[in-house]
Amino acid sequence: MVKIVKRLLLWLTGALAALIAVYSLRYLFQGADAVDALAETDAFFNSLSGQMGSFWTEFASHQKPLYHQHEFTLVGHIAGASIALLVGMVQFVPYIRDNMPLLHRASGYLYTFTAVLGLGLGAYVSAALPMEGGPKAIVANILGGCLGIAFIVIAFFRIRQGQYEKHGQWMLRSYAILMAILTVYLLVTLFAAMGMDSMLGLTLAHMVCFPINLAIAEMIIRTSPQSFRAGAQPAQTGAKLGVAAI
Repeated sequence: MVKIVKRLLLWLTGALAALIAVYSLRYLFQGADAVDALAETDAFFNSLSGQMGSFWTEFASHQKPLYHQHEFTLVGHIAGASIALLVGMVQFVPYIRDNMPLLHRASGYLYTFTAVLGLGLGAYVSAALPMEGGPKAIVANILGGCLGIAFIVIAFFRIRQGQYEKHGQWMLRSYAILMAILTVYLLVTLFAAMGMDSMLGLTLAHMVCFPINLAIAEMIIRTSPQSFRAGAQPAQTGAKLGVAAI
């Protein structure tokens, strides 16, 4: 029963992350103007909090000129992180990891490139805009981006050393950093339902999203070590090609 619930939660989390990633890709087609869509969420959050407000309308209005100033960087950040979220999911499928090593490695390379792009540009744009939420949220996002890239670098060296289990564990940690966008959305929604001030909720969500996600990743690593053993060692011809991902 526990395994069934755990699997359902993982699938639900993956579905929500995929939905957010696909929705975020609108920036590829609309550019900075895509931020206007956030204004549509005011009605939803007002219904949750029981209060009338226009936080997200004002957020979009304030951020839009800044988004246009850094449009190329912003779109690169969002597109990179969104693609990495989608591609990273492929790495969790045991059948692909065990029976399709070429696809596993190819998706691993793509994940690495897009994740580093998304995380790096995200850390930069957080300070360059600057992003809403104040200094605490900005620092949290910069630290999160740097941590995510560091985890990928460590994972790269682990796979080069033939430490396949360690490689997978570090890549999972990097994916947990990317999943922070989902956690932020969920926390902001929760805080709105609690009647918390929208700006305070946004700031707090950015501050705690990374610790929460990394704690969950560590729990998975410690309670399901077998997940990183099955199919861990690829064929010798591909073992030294580089990042194979989770």
